[in-house]
Amino acid sequence: MKDSIKRLLTSYFFYFLIMISLKFIILRYLLLQDTSIWAGIWYDASFILIFMALIELVFKRGKAAAYLVLDLFLSLLFIGMLIYERYFGTVPTYYDLSQLNQVGSVNESMWLLVNGTDFLLLADLLLLVVIWIVGRTWTYPTKQTSNFAMSVFLIAGLVIAIFNFQMNKGEPILDSALFAKENGLFNTQFVQYYQDQTNSEKAFAFSGEDQNVTQQKIEELKGNSYTPMSEHDYFGVAEDRNLIVVQIESLQDFVIGESIDGQEITPNINEWLNDSMYFTDVYQQIGSGNTSDAEFLMNTSLYPLGKKATTDQVGGMELPSLPRMLDEKSYHNVTMHADEVEYWNRDELYPALGFDDYYDDKFYGEKDTVGFGPSDGWFYHRSMGAIDEIDEEYDKFYAHVLSLTSHTPFEMPADKEGLDLPAEYEGTLTGNYLQSVHYADQALGEFFQDLKDRGLWEESVIALYGDHSGLHGKLLKDEDQDLLADFLGERYSLLNRFNIPFIVGVPGEEELTGTVDHTGGQIDMMPTLLNLLGVEPESLYFGHNLLHYENNLLGMRYYVPTSSFLNNGTFYIAQNSRFDARILNMQTNERIEDTYKDPNHAFKEEREDILQLLQWSDAYFESLR
Repeated sequence: MKDSIKRLLTSYFFYFLIMISLKFIILRYLLLQDTSIWAGIWYDASFILIFMALIELVFKRGKAAAYLVLDLFLSLLFIGMLIYERYFGTVPTYYDLSQLNQVGSVNESMWLLVNGTDFLLLADLLLLVVIWIVGRTWTYPTKQTSNFAMSVFLIAGLVIAIFNFQMNKGEPILDSALFAKENGLFNTQFVQYYQDQTNSEKAFAFSGEDQNVTQQKIEELKGNSYTPMSEHDYFGVAEDRNLIVVQIESLQDFVIGESIDGQEITPNINEWLNDSMYFTDVYQQIGSGNTSDAEFLMNTSLYPLGKKATTDQVGGMELPSLPRMLDEKSYHNVTMHADEVEYWNRDELYPALGFDDYYDDKFYGEKDTVGFGPSDGWFYHRSMGAIDEIDEEYDKFYAHVLSLTSHTPFEMPADKEGLDLPAEYEGTLTGNYLQSVHYADQALGEFFQDLKDRGLWEESVIALYGDHSGLHGKLLKDEDQDLLADFLGERYSLLNRFNIPFIVGVPGEEELTGTVDHTGGQIDMMPTLLNLLGVEPESLYFGHNLLHYENNLLGMRYYVPTSSFLNNGTFYIAQNSRFDARILNMQTNERIEDTYKDPNHAFKEEREDILQLLQWSDAYFESLR
């Protein structure tokens, strides 16, 4: 017995068992703020036992190499998970890890998020090197372990893992971090995969109860009496006009109309506000597909899938969409983005949306590169040339124009820094962001002037919105938080972060100017524009016309836990692994959860309603396959 124990304690198995277990404890603390050692042992140690017992049973030679590979793999995986959480604010799933080819646009920013504590996850490898060097001929830890003991460990690990999986496989994952904290990191991945496959196999035939989902039911769930769009005010006021929609990279609402040291940050947009409708309370609703999800929302008025990039699921589909609806009105529909069309699978997204043509990096080339693509100035110049040709060939067109330059980390060439920033802003993420947005506005102003010079301005509806926040996650240092609080005159909250501008201009229609404070989201943009163009959708959509309805209920399901919602006056942020539920007053930006004895159980009806809307949207999307 003593020999068996001694053999175990002087084995690679024991050394790596201790070290890898410590890594899981460190990861759970850094990633989930979990200090419960028992949770880590019960949920995650079972997988450690399985991996290590298999190495002992399978490898007769080369155990050291096998353990080193496992240790290094887990260390790098854990560091990657930490960096991902700091950038996106959520724990990555197996699906996110399978999409590493899509992180090119944020890789520079993500490297800024590496912390010194991350290297604790590699410390055991350094210790092992020291042991080998100091020990020289020392054989520790090279003893063979008992096959019987390893078989017991393997069976025990499998039994615990299967038991935990069976207990959790039916639980909804509203927040992957909270689920991982309560049920284990590896177990969460298996449960998520199982649920994804189960839902996929169901194929969500839009039948039974769901078959009775109507536009009226959707609207009533938001607290409104449904009215057919053809009966809304301003229906068809811009009928037969061109439609030009500009999606500005990382544009948040808090910069609109603001100045710094007497310099307007967005002077061209500010001037345009005098002749347009400015929707001040519109919020991002993207999922893990980020910018591509914003494109999807704009053109379908359906919820993105959240944990999965929607663009990965649309191959071969024919989605009811803005381009298809306008095609029936004899529009020519194009989308313009200077990125690679394969990025986020846009080469499948655009046919699914029904665009007649797209213009990508091959069209724009590499002239005047800023960040990872051509500058907005060059982009708009080339786009204007294409629009000229389209206008000559077709009676009406819809152009979805997506800018690129104001992308994190917002590092601008000196000749494109148009603001003279105060000293405290220099070299900060916030200062860089303001410079990039100022340049984006300058390039946009030149594009607008080109439209006017060519006579297209008066013949078109022009809309603009931001795709998602730019200042977010742990990219924001303490100095950035201080600068933003000083700039805003209040703390920088999730409400500020998710608020994006939505502006619509109908030149010549003076009554369609001013601010509109109806709460809305990106899902509401398509119906609002269709109302102006006089197009009544025949298919389901989950947004509504912001010029008609006052009440709203908007879901978010990625950067905050699923079941979070915005409505008229309240932003409910569901519980995650770090915080209990938080409730913000949307008018004052102050937390109001002290009003409730248990914020985690507040607004039960609204949370059920938003989950119902998300379920209906997902089911409808799947029925289109």
